Amino acid sequence: MYNLHYELSSSFSNMKNRHLNSILCLTLIMLNLAVGFLTNKALITQEAFYHSFSNQFEYTQIDEFYSFRQKSVWIFYILLPFILVFKIFLVSICLQTSLILNDFKLKFTSTFKIAITAEFVFLLPQLIKLAWFLLVKTEYTLTDVQHFYPLSALNLFKIENLSALLIYPFQTFNVFEVLYWIILAGGIKQALDTDINHGIRVVFSGYIPALVLWVICVMFITVSLSPAT
Repeated sequence: MYNLHYELSSSFSNMKNRHLNSILCLTLIMLNLAVGFLTNKALITQEAFYHSFSNQFEYTQIDEFYSFRQKSVWIFYILLPFILVFKIFLVSICLQTSLILNDFKLKFTSTFKIAITAEFVFLLPQLIKLAWFLLVKTEYTLTDVQHFYPLSALNLFKIENLSALLIYPFQTFNVFEVLYWIILAGGIKQALDTDINHGIRVVFSGYIPALVLWVICVMFITVSLSPAT
């Protein structure tokens, strides 16, 4: 009787966690789509295209580039949900691997929830970027928008003095990324009902190595596409 009660309770808990994960994931996707839509409408304007390419192309050609971009932007809206879910899934796998290596046990639905919750922090730099170019730097190029990442190591340097190889790593090392680590560690700590040191250990032995590997891969791709950088 006890085992039956435990199994029913565990099954109900899993269903509840999956339902909550679905709600969180859908909310995250909708918010990212909304911010992406606002960014596209407010920042990726025809005027921004003129500022970016007027020294290289005729205005009729720039109009064609802008028109093509506006017609193909729907691809971004379709791919974004899949990219977000895939990233969350990979982070969850990294956390699960680290948990096993550190002799901890946690359900995948729990690590998935932790990864979703932490992902909300990356909405902040998107909103800051939107406000920055709408209110502060109102004359900009598409390159300015692409390279701008608030509170990142990239802000400590002049872009023109940096190799293209270093731009992505410097963008990646930012306050929001560190906050993301803290939220992951805090989520692990709460789920395991242990001290924060265990959460930090799981994040640093699972997620951080994967992040470093990803940054190296991006740098390798950058070198392959632009050998002169």
